[in-house]
Amino acid sequence: MLKAKKIIIVLVIIVALLMGLLLIHNSYTDRVNPFIPKTISYAKVNKGTQTYHNVTLIDPKNGKKSNYKLKTVGGYDPDGQYILIKHKGQYVQEIRYISEKMFNKAVKK
Repeated sequence: MLKAKKIIIVLVIIVALLMGLLLIHNSYTDRVNPFIPKTISYAKVNKGTQTYHNVTLIDPKNGKKSNYKLKTVGGYDPDGQYILIKHKGQYVQEIRYISEKMFNKAVKK
């Protein structure tokens, strides 16, 4: 009987961890969540800073703004204004600064 209780407790803990992984969206959980696909999006950001907050994404498939925003994106070019973002939910894998011409071409498909 004691062994059955231990198994049930372990199963409850495992289920709670899996539910947390699926329901909590931040850069840590999204990085390991197998149900979130890797995506390439574009964004226009403010000049003069290297950390961008609440970045509105533009879907290159239809050129429309997404209602999904990235909470924080770190950059390295204070003069850049257009970025290509490889991300998996809130987890940002890579950003690249691109020209305005390349940005406009990508979002007007």
